[in-house]
This record gives sequence, structure tokens and C-alpha cells, in this order.
Amino acid sequence: MAHEMIGTQIVTERLVALLESGTEKVLLIDSRPFVEYNTSHILEAININCSKLMKRRLQQDKVLITELIQHSAKHKVDVDYSQKVVVYDQSSQDVASLSSDCFLTVLLGKLEKSFSSVHLLAGADATEWDWLCVKRQQYLPKARLHPRVSLPASTCE
Repeated sequence: MAHEMIGTQIVTERLVALLESGTEKVLLIDSRPFVEYNTSHILEAININCSKLMKRRLQQDKVLITELIQHSAKHKVDVDYSQKVVVYDQSSQDVASLSSDCFLTVLLGKLEKSFSSVHLLAGADATEWDWLCVKRQQYLPKARLHPRVSLPASTCE
């Protein structure tokens, strides 16, 4: 698991303080599978999930990270290279524990080349930041809800 150190960690409380202060622009990236993102995600987060094709394209520099951000966003994102970027998934505890071939490692590395401040939400166990989330259930009538699909514990398989 040894690899060049990428990104730094940010704790939930610090993220909340940044978001509430509004003094700094923060780009939130949810790197969980789309089903997880669609069920619940931090408000204003962009979903960039871990398809093998996208991982390979990023590694081979066939797609720019800024293009991927724009493509993944539901609206046009004003990319400011000096803004803070915070990435989270459903289970990564810290940057040092990530495999060098993991999609999250590749994503963090590409983001770090384009943005001055890139962070992994520390202890990104959904229970720690669940209260920040917008839940899809809040917007769907009960008759349209489906049981939650069980997904792998990590995006780094």
C-alpha cells in the first residue's frame, strides 16, 4: 500500500465549519457508486464514481479531471483551481490505507495536480457524516421507494 502521499484528511467538523462559513469555495466529490449517491449524499456534492473505464482513462490522461467534473455535475460548475476539494466514499478511513491502484487514489492524485487544496473526508464512514446528507427518500412518495441495494464495503477493490 505504499504510494506517494496524496491529499490530506479533513474531519467532518472542519468540513461543516467551512461549509457554514461560506468564506471559501468548497468542491465536494462523492466517489461512491451512483446508487449510493442517489440514495443519500452531502448537499452540493458531485458524484464521480469508479468505473474501470474511467479509472483507466484518468490514468492514461485521456480525460482531464476538470472535464470529468463538468460531465458529472448536474449543473455547470465554476472550477476555481484555488478552491478546496473534499472527496469522500463510503468506507475509506485515511489516505495512507488506500491501495496505489484504487480509483480513489487515482482520483485524489489527478485532483491534486489541478487544485491547490485536496482533502479526503477522514473516517468517511457514512454514519459520521450522514446528518449532512440530502436523502432521496425525502423527495419520493413512499409507494415509489425501493429496498436499499447492498453494495461492496469499499470502492477500492
